[in-house]
Amino acid sequence: MTTPATSSHSLAFQSLLLNAIPGKHLVLLPDAPMFTIAAVSDEYLAAFELQRENLLGCSVFEVFFTDGRNDAVARHLRHSLTEVIQTKKVHPMADQSHQWPNAKTGELEWRVWRPVNKPVLNPGGELSAIIHSIEDITNSVQLVEATQANRYLQTIINGFKEPLQVLQPVFENGTIVDFRFKLTNQAYASYANSTPEQLQGKRVGDIFPGYFQTLSFTRPVETYLTGQPLTFEIHYDQDGLDLYNLMSTARLDDEVIIHFTDFTHLRQLQRQLERKIDELNRSNENLSRFAYVASHDLQEPLRKIQQFGDLLRQNYGQNLEQGLNYVQRMQQAAGRMSLLIQDLLTYSRISTSQVNAQPVALANVVSQAIDNLSVAIEESGAQIDVDDLPTVPGDALQLMQLVQNLLSNALKFRRKTHSGEAVIPQVKVRTKRLLRSEMPVPLPAARQAEAYQLIEVSDNGIGFDPRHAELIFGVFQRLHGKQEFSGTGIGLAIVEKVVANHGGVVTATGHPDQGATFSVYLPV
Repeated sequence: MTTPATSSHSLAFQSLLLNAIPGKHLVLLPDAPMFTIAAVSDEYLAAFELQRENLLGCSVFEVFFTDGRNDAVARHLRHSLTEVIQTKKVHPMADQSHQWPNAKTGELEWRVWRPVNKPVLNPGGELSAIIHSIEDITNSVQLVEATQANRYLQTIINGFKEPLQVLQPVFENGTIVDFRFKLTNQAYASYANSTPEQLQGKRVGDIFPGYFQTLSFTRPVETYLTGQPLTFEIHYDQDGLDLYNLMSTARLDDEVIIHFTDFTHLRQLQRQLERKIDELNRSNENLSRFAYVASHDLQEPLRKIQQFGDLLRQNYGQNLEQGLNYVQRMQQAAGRMSLLIQDLLTYSRISTSQVNAQPVALANVVSQAIDNLSVAIEESGAQIDVDDLPTVPGDALQLMQLVQNLLSNALKFRRKTHSGEAVIPQVKVRTKRLLRSEMPVPLPAARQAEAYQLIEVSDNGIGFDPRHAELIFGVFQRLHGKQEFSGTGIGLAIVEKVVANHGGVVTATGHPDQGATFSVYLPV
């Protein structure tokens, strides 16, 4: 039997040996279910602010688990110690989280411990004690959690297509001389042909030396010093880059967060569009020069042909005999070509001119068109019924050409009776105001108005096959031969172009021998 002196000497020796092993340790006797504390390391006592005399000789469960708050941990510890007794092998326990007072502030904070129970065997291989060791792995766990959080955050911001970075200022003698990458996403790292991981911790100036000469350095400095968020456009043309960005800077604690909206692609498209506009302007200039040539140089030979034809008929008609017919056909062809040139010039001018919208009284427009067609109206005996017409915004000359072409069509394409007599044209001009929601046709996406003025011109003429409703607005598109009806096939193309210039829509409906209706929708 061990005497008290021997027991005290033994415990002191065990404590001496235990303190030689770094760490927080308890030596427990394998006297289940008590598991008496036989020795305690100094580091264990210091960590938990305990006194050795309050622990030695006491059951570990009486010292630490009497309040019942950690019964689950107590069960786990008892199970682990029992496993060591039965197996004589090391048995690790699950990591444990506890609130423990901070050594400096005294405030409770979560700490994570990793306990393990190790057997101590005597020379005979019998279990003489169990060393219960505790390792504080709080910092390691926090590091792992921070790494996982950073990885999670990195994954999230890499999902953003717009560049993002978090910068830390670099000071020299109290002045910000550079910034250091704390966090970036892949969209930003791609500017440097790099990755966020490779950029982290590096100085921005080492990656982009030219940025010191741009707002991408001076504005973040301003935000850091003043705390004021900034938003500005920047064209970054340094370091082999050509970028257009809208940058936003904001300070958060000792860091500057920068968000980019990269509109480089839009600016490139804008440049392409500007080049196309320049090409179009040059094309329009060429077209204008062509129009000048067509209206002067081409028309002049035609006038000569017609004039000399008239002289041939007047002075030599009796001698020409059969040749007189050729002269007449020549003059008719010259007349058609002259009309074609005039219509082409009209179409060209309308295609290249912009509408300077002014209030236009449609009643005056229709009246002028009727006056211009007075000869054709008188010859055909046409009856034209016109509604009271409103005022709309637009170009008076173009709208007059629109109405005149529609009325001219109604007079030209007259239907004949079974006896071959031409039916007297009955033309109606009707108008109605419609809200956008009431429109029966698709509208131009870029130029929609809240309301539209419908102008309908309907006749009792030959009509047309509904399958040709879209074709009739094409340039040089004819549904009938030149011998049946005169014209160049440009009139309705001019109508369509005028309507498009005004942001409107034109449609046509009709059936053979049942007349036609042209519906013009002009925005108001």
